[in-house]
Amino acid sequence: MVMPGRPLIRSTVLVLAAALAAAGCTSTPSDSTEVTATTRVTQDPTATASAAAGTDPTGEATPAGKTDGGTTGNGSTGGGSTGNSGGQSASGPTITYFRVAKSPSCPAGTNLNPIAGTPVTLEWKTGNVDSVALSIDGPGVYAEDYPPSGSDTINFPCSGGDGEVQKHTYTLTVRNSSGQRTRTLTVTAKTRTIAAV
Repeated sequence: MVMPGRPLIRSTVLVLAAALAAAGCTSTPSDSTEVTATTRVTQDPTATASAAAGTDPTGEATPAGKTDGGTTGNGSTGGGSTGNSGGQSASGPTITYFRVAKSPSCPAGTNLNPIAGTPVTLEWKTGNVDSVALSIDGPGVYAEDYPPSGSDTINFPCSGGDGEVQKHTYTLTVRNSSGQRTRTLTVTAKTRTIAAV
């Protein structure tokens, strides 16, 4: 069965993506910060099959409109189910967003007129979670008592020679009894040599 609304939705998404690209996505100067993000999902193996309907093993949405066919009984034919509309199961934790609210910078200037570096501010919104934790530069937990929606301002250590890229990774992990979901941001900033005058 062809879903006439699907192409319209895809067209709308493409138009919105193009508009966002034209409005705010421009090349960045070489001294700006850069952010990349990845997502990983794990689910409790004891979760029921119905709780995972609409997602593949990585937690990505499966195509909507899958049918399981069948008959309606009493000798009539046809019918069937349209299946799950896709997306994250209702019982699993969700991360609506995890992003950089304020980009960091490394110290700059001269020894007589120093310009302090600035910390990074991260913000997030999650749902259906029992715990929210943040890790920095690896698997160790920085803090695990965060609210489902919030932000944190964190120092951004810089080292290296002039123009080198300083990189730190931040991983948000949300959990509930059905599993966990993580999203990782990699934030970079260029280092500057403090010139002696």
